[in-house]
Amino acid sequence: MRACFLRRLPLVLLLSLAHSCTQIATGPGPGRSTMPFASNVTGVWQGRSFADCPIITTTNPGRCGAMQRITLVMFQNGVQISGSYRCAYGNENCRDLAETGVIRNGQMTARLLRIVVMLEDGSMCRFTGIPENGILRGRYQCHWGGPMEQGGFLVERSY
Repeated sequence: MRACFLRRLPLVLLLSLAHSCTQIATGPGPGRSTMPFASNVTGVWQGRSFADCPIITTTNPGRCGAMQRITLVMFQNGVQISGSYRCAYGNENCRDLAETGVIRNGQMTARLLRIVVMLEDGSMCRFTGIPENGILRGRYQCHWGGPMEQGGFLVERSY
């Protein structure tokens, strides 16, 4: 995982620098944000997700309390968010062994971040949270044909 981080670091830095230079050179305009850096989620965010334990569960009781290590690589352009998602073993395998996904239909409105992650197995997860001081915490819901998993997540900006 560290080797992957080191390989992607120059790309993330280059994209962040290019985005900043574009904002300085052109100023705000259609589709461009004047939000301060604290509201910009461009970067790599790493942390954990934690599945809830509903009182009655019939879909997959083994996922109760499941914790995974997650990474969100996000690029912000105005209010639009794109990027990728990665899941790694925590105290349980990733749900249905789906370890990678693509961020679609992401939006940052006011202080609220909403992203949809399309996973490699065809399932979908919605993440909603508020980034503040390099920490993004919130809730998620994952759907895959019938059963649903929901829980919380906490990630920190790595770079």
